[in-house]
Amino acid sequence: MKISGLMISVSLFSFLSFLRRAIFYAFFYVYLRSFLGLSNTLSALLGTANLATSTVGQLKIWGPRLNRNPHLAKKYVVRGEVIAGIVYLIAFLGHRIFVNSNSNLIAALFLISCTSFLEIFWSGSDLGIRQLQAEATIGENRGRLVGTIDGIGLIGQLLGFLIGGILYQEGNGFFNGSIFYVVVILIFACAFVIFIAPYDSEFKQSDSLILTAGGIKEVFKLPAFGYFIIILGILTMGISASTQLFLYYVTDQSALNFSAKVLSYLLILFSLSGGLITPIGGKLSDSWGRIPIMTISGFGAALSYFAFFSLGQQPLLIIAIVYSVLGASSAILQSIAFSHAADLLPQEFQGTGFGVFNVTLATGWGLAGFLIGGPISDVLISLGESTASAYRSSFLVSGLIILFGTVALLSVKRK
Repeated sequence: MKISGLMISVSLFSFLSFLRRAIFYAFFYVYLRSFLGLSNTLSALLGTANLATSTVGQLKIWGPRLNRNPHLAKKYVVRGEVIAGIVYLIAFLGHRIFVNSNSNLIAALFLISCTSFLEIFWSGSDLGIRQLQAEATIGENRGRLVGTIDGIGLIGQLLGFLIGGILYQEGNGFFNGSIFYVVVILIFACAFVIFIAPYDSEFKQSDSLILTAGGIKEVFKLPAFGYFIIILGILTMGISASTQLFLYYVTDQSALNFSAKVLSYLLILFSLSGGLITPIGGKLSDSWGRIPIMTISGFGAALSYFAFFSLGQQPLLIIAIVYSVLGASSAILQSIAFSHAADLLPQEFQGTGFGVFNVTLATGWGLAGFLIGGPISDVLISLGESTASAYRSSFLVSGLIILFGTVALLSVKRK
């Protein structure tokens, strides 16, 4: 199996991007909720707003252009990362001013607004790196190669959770800027890695395809891809509906009552299990098929949430084992889903097609907590339920949604 220079560059980018995302987002929701005082539902607004601007960027701006000219992929990544670094600095300085003036709500909304505006440009980077990843993994070993890239990324995520746990310091890591500064350095490093990456797309597009490719309607005229995306959306919504709530559940005094340091250890296990299993799962998907491996992973994710619903307060070891299973199942689902999508998409539709794929994954992160997990917990708490009980109810709903999507996977054509 030949490893290309582009494969190495994409893998390094994956490591750095997962690292900085983990450092920032592992505790960012906790910062919004605990330090700045937002409700569960308003905290989830972050993902919803980011999703809206990312969708516009990927499907209306960058995706159609990338269909017509795959060579733009590298440019989109570099430009998106550079703009992201600049906006992060602005977000930190602006929100600090509002916090110092005792306007925590405005500070939180300013952070959400900045990151949402940023997604218009950062979505071009997300789309460009998907294009580069698809070209770096062409061939019969695609599942194994994608799994390796994702595994390397998850190792970066593991380190990010560890570093984030050290830097967070009960919210002061965001307030004093140390987390922002570290993340900005990593963002610029991501831009540099792709800037020097060897890349020369071999794709040649005919004039007729230039006139027809690029629209969302054309992508969804591929029935196998459209049906798969719908099911992937259901699975992603189920997994993500309670992802954010689990962070609160772990540290809530009426629930597990673990420290922030213990939370970082659990997040490390979540990433470690995913990082170790994705190369294996990817390799198995090359020989056994993408859908069977995704189905097994779906059942694993559903059972994990059912366990969190029924277990209640348990020793750390039990919680760690279940959370590791959830981490491994989630990682395999996402990794193999990309391989399957890349298999289904003709190259002239990959720009918009990968945009649809990215938006589908972001829908879970952006909408699930806002529409499902957050409201369920907030309503139950307002009705007198304990926070622990409210969070466990959300876990039950997540498990049911995942189970429904997993059963639906059984009807997808194997490939």
